[in-house]
Amino acid sequence: MEIDYVTIVVTIINFIVLFSIIIVVYKSMRGFKNFINKNKEMNEKIDVILDKLENKEDN
Repeated sequence: MEIDYVTIVVTIINFIVLFSIIIVVYKSMRGFKNFINKNKEMNEKIDVILDKLENKEDN
């Protein structure tokens, strides 16, 4: 029974590439989630500012 070292090396490289792709997808999803959260926070702050401005106009 002969061991083919090239096949073993290629398999290891494939696992490394697969693991790298999974990490990139995970980090991009997390970054997108952070972007959405920042957008929500900005919208809330803008709403508060607009409410204050509307209250000043009413007085």
